[in-house]
Amino acid sequence: MNNHTHVVVEAPDGRGLRAVRVQGETVGRAWSLRDVRRLLRRAGLPSDLDLDDSGRVHWAADKSCWPDRPLRRRAVGAVMALGLLASAAVLFYVGTTDAFNALAYGGRIIGVTFIAAALVETAATVAVCDYWGKRALRYSGAAVLLGVGTVMVTNLMFLITQIQGWEYTPFLLLWVALALWVGWSLWALTRQKVWQEIPHPKGIALSVVVSGVIGLASLAYSQMYIPYSTPVEIPFNVSFGDSTLNADGTVLHVPAHVEFRNSGSVRIYVVGTLWTVNGYPTTFTVKGTGANVWKSELWNDAETVRHVIYSPSQMLGTGRLADPGSWADPGDDYSSDFVVDVPLRSGLGRIEVVAQASFVRADRGKLGNNYGDSGETSWNTESENAEHIRSAPSWVARPEDDFYRYHSKIYHSSEMLNLTHSTDYATAWWILPTWHEGDLFAKGDTEPDLKVSISRDPEGEERLSDPEQEPYGMKTETRWTERTVDQLLKAAKK
Repeated sequence: MNNHTHVVVEAPDGRGLRAVRVQGETVGRAWSLRDVRRLLRRAGLPSDLDLDDSGRVHWAADKSCWPDRPLRRRAVGAVMALGLLASAAVLFYVGTTDAFNALAYGGRIIGVTFIAAALVETAATVAVCDYWGKRALRYSGAAVLLGVGTVMVTNLMFLITQIQGWEYTPFLLLWVALALWVGWSLWALTRQKVWQEIPHPKGIALSVVVSGVIGLASLAYSQMYIPYSTPVEIPFNVSFGDSTLNADGTVLHVPAHVEFRNSGSVRIYVVGTLWTVNGYPTTFTVKGTGANVWKSELWNDAETVRHVIYSPSQMLGTGRLADPGSWADPGDDYSSDFVVDVPLRSGLGRIEVVAQASFVRADRGKLGNNYGDSGETSWNTESENAEHIRSAPSWVARPEDDFYRYHSKIYHSSEMLNLTHSTDYATAWWILPTWHEGDLFAKGDTEPDLKVSISRDPEGEERLSDPEQEPYGMKTETRWTERTVDQLLKAAKK
């Protein structure tokens, strides 16, 4: 090199970059001749400098040696950035949704964690541009590796949640694709020997592992342990009040009380409620009923009374305790009092009060906002004769039975579960059976019943199995009590 040399272009390094020095000072690194000219212009040299002038420019290796493959390098960087951005977008969506709307406190903590993870992955995307560029930032490789590790941990959480539910959603393809992307990314970073550029590689690896363990533990605690270990305390009972006679002694006014309140610490959503008062004509028999009768009663009603024969029932009153879709916070009370009239010359011997209530734990599921406005009837509400116009599914009622129903989507406790589990629908059916020979209620009468279900079908044509419904925490309770007309009449005459 002679004294007139001002520029030195070094040989390519392992990535194809050639260091450029002017007057002994490094002014940058170049991928190509065009990069060399740009660096020289920035250094104050003329743009038309003759690069073939050996008196001013020294090439430490062949001037035509530019081993960089820009398309391949940029493609690798683009795929790396695409995976990071895809994961960050999902985490940011799930995180912001759960941080403000998750039904359980643990779910909101997970949401905040996902937002932080999304920010880490976004920063890693910026670092990709530098790491697959000229690596001006010292720790861009470490930042990319941290981003990939974050994708690995969070994607594993989504995969485990999906597998735990044993349900297919289109997002399963995304989790599998990200798992494959993580494997490829770690292989690509290993080829780049990113570990050699990290000051404490074991510490970073340990931090990723610890973060993963903490994340999985938090997920298990918030999504599985808390909603399943916190009891729902719903006192639910029925009782008779003090009955009274009308002025001429022909009608017995019978008050009844249904207690239904939330005395626990978990909000509940009301799927459906029903109370019904039935009167039974009864006959006393000294001999007692035969085995065919008491066996049937024991099987159908879980109890039998040997010396009383029940005749088909008559409905004396029915109604609801709470509007479908309403919720009960801890301390809320939907208890109800009502009075039914019992005609004393009707032959009724016993009065029965039955109450049903179905609800969903708010830390495990939520009814759609339109549930309370979704009421539909099986009869023409605009017709004077209320003609039957539609039938319920066969598992709900017979084709000619009337009903009304409420239904909507039912959501899991967090957006993470909604993405990893199929869309389900909750339906409550209030059935008003039409009399058939052999029914246990009188001809021309009915015996209302409440049936609830969770289904994949918006119309509720099929029911999910009990294990499939169980994660929502839906529960249906039934309470009943019975008194003889003589007991009620005696109380009225006191």
